[in-house]
Amino acid sequence: MQPYIGKGIFSNGHTNSILAGSPARKLVAMRKSKNFRKLAKQKIIPAGHGIRLSAQHNQQDQTNAPVVVLLHGWLGCSDSLYLITLGDFLFKQGFTVVRLNLRDHGNSHHLNEKIFHSCRIQEVINACVHIQHEFNQDISLIGFSLGANFALRINSFTTKEQLGLNSTIAFCPVIDPSHTLHALENSLMVYRNYFMQRWKSSFYQKAEAFPHLFSKQTFNKCKNLTQATENLATQYAGFKDLNSYLNGYSIAGERLSTLQSAAHIVLAKDDPIIPWQDQSKLANNQFANILITEHGGHCGFLEPNLSCPWIEKFSLAHLSS
Repeated sequence: MQPYIGKGIFSNGHTNSILAGSPARKLVAMRKSKNFRKLAKQKIIPAGHGIRLSAQHNQQDQTNAPVVVLLHGWLGCSDSLYLITLGDFLFKQGFTVVRLNLRDHGNSHHLNEKIFHSCRIQEVINACVHIQHEFNQDISLIGFSLGANFALRINSFTTKEQLGLNSTIAFCPVIDPSHTLHALENSLMVYRNYFMQRWKSSFYQKAEAFPHLFSKQTFNKCKNLTQATENLATQYAGFKDLNSYLNGYSIAGERLSTLQSAAHIVLAKDDPIIPWQDQSKLANNQFANILITEHGGHCGFLEPNLSCPWIEKFSLAHLSS
């Protein structure tokens, strides 16, 4: 399949990234996916050791319909625009679609006492195993940004006996978290403000659900994303320092050397958040297929009408294969 080519203003990475979450894009996505969202059913998925994750699923009438699990990015949710538009498209193509919320995402802060951090991979693996057993067939994974990082780790950290995976598709995955954090801190202020405000809101929800465990004041003392990440890692997640935490969910080095099935990785050279050059740090593996596009921004890949048919066609092509 041909790489994405941005038309007009969409040849700019910042334009693609910012408009991907804009009110105008939301209006288009919500209108297009109205029936899909109406048919979606909420569910709580057991993820081992009493952990519960929330999800929305749209199930086909036929019992043997292929199943795809969609994973959102950091501070996104099952209703993130890229998930509902892709989910709507795949549902119309005959897929059963499960949009899984990571812990403390999608207003699920009250479900588990301990706070979300990006090294909580086992509970997401457990949730995927539960989904596979529920539908009694192998599944596919599609992730965006941090969700793409999770999807690739799930593929690499499991065997076919544990979890049967058909295809894994990763759009703009976090590869080296320290580089992503540095990119966020040194890119446009709009990105830093966006993530700090959303993280503050999420942390406040956690503190309100479990006031005996979390203090809003600890977050308020953080002046930037680096301080907030270090606070999470050392104060609440049990890591000795920031680097230990960041290394914990890196997929650089040999982390992807044990991929069990096909993994299609998409990176954009103009992504302001994920340095595409980090792809050189990925382990060589017969199942890894990397596509690098000139344009696309961070999880954008938009057309002038604010739709994203390239993501839809790419996903369908590699799910079908």
